[in-house]
Amino acid sequence: MRAKVAEHATLFYQDGAVVWDDYLHHRQFAISETAELLCRKFTRFTDVDELLAPLPEADRAALRKVLDELVVAGVLIVEGSPQHEEERRLLAAWREWGTSARHFHFASRTLADAPYQRAEEHDAVLDAKLTAAPPPAPFRSLGRTAVLLPPLAGGSPKWAEAGLLDVLLSRRTTREFGPGALSLTRVGELLAVLAGPSPARPRIGRSGTVFKTSPSGGGRHPVELYAHVRRVEALEPGWYHYDGLAHALEPIGVTWGPEEMTAAAGDQEWVGQAPLVLAYTGVLERTRWRYDTSRAYRVVQMDVGHLSQTAYLVATAMGFGIGFTAALRDQLLEQALGCDAYHEVVLGLSALGPLPE
Repeated sequence: MRAKVAEHATLFYQDGAVVWDDYLHHRQFAISETAELLCRKFTRFTDVDELLAPLPEADRAALRKVLDELVVAGVLIVEGSPQHEEERRLLAAWREWGTSARHFHFASRTLADAPYQRAEEHDAVLDAKLTAAPPPAPFRSLGRTAVLLPPLAGGSPKWAEAGLLDVLLSRRTTREFGPGALSLTRVGELLAVLAGPSPARPRIGRSGTVFKTSPSGGGRHPVELYAHVRRVEALEPGWYHYDGLAHALEPIGVTWGPEEMTAAAGDQEWVGQAPLVLAYTGVLERTRWRYDTSRAYRVVQMDVGHLSQTAYLVATAMGFGIGFTAALRDQLLEQALGCDAYHEVVLGLSALGPLPE
């Protein structure tokens, strides 16, 4: 028999034990020190009898028993077995993206027998949780002197008269911008539409749910918005945090030049040249408060997709050029924005500006 360690799992230490995490089949269990050491001998397909042959009979019998148990547990895969074929197909499909990508996907994938609560059951759990662990606020302020933005007009602004289909068909990713500055009024309207409470349904729910113009899983809206200004009328250059409830920009005290923005955007110079760059982060606790399964992390990623598409459409209707990118150096943005990467994760950037002439 030839066997090797399964590659659809990882090892980690927890409470003094070595845990085998089979993310493909959602199984976790502790393995012994002997089993861990044996696994190191099977990083590639290895003949079990040849490996054990030099050992005394008693040792061979004891280790063979452990190896057989590892095969039954799926820690070791036998060459030519159905498990070997399953893993071969997995690795062929995911190898270029590496271990972390397939781990994230399959660990947060829902299996056929996964239980789901009915809506009324989930609501009852959340009602009980409200007292013991209040939800995080859906809007955040840094508590700094802020720049109040022009309010969104009560009636429809001129740019909003464009037909939806016309805007959708006109939408393009722009990687070149004109020389002019952006209007503060238009920037204020853009931010209000993206990240402020919906004028049609502004009430914040007891559990911290809120309605905005883009959908969000469970109404949690974990995406926080920051803006880096280079050329916006009446605004000093630099990074700001957008307080959606107050409709105001709070200066962070960090100003980047084109080189710093380009570096943060994966060396994309067009982002560094943009008059306005919006940074999206995810405040994980907002979503985690309602959903305690790993799959909810996928929902945070979906939320920034919804929001960035809204930014595309509104900017297009306003006559701006806009482009989104997720090719980032997260750490540079975390440092500038003051994000704690364990609680607030960088998701993407939208660069905006006048269309080139």
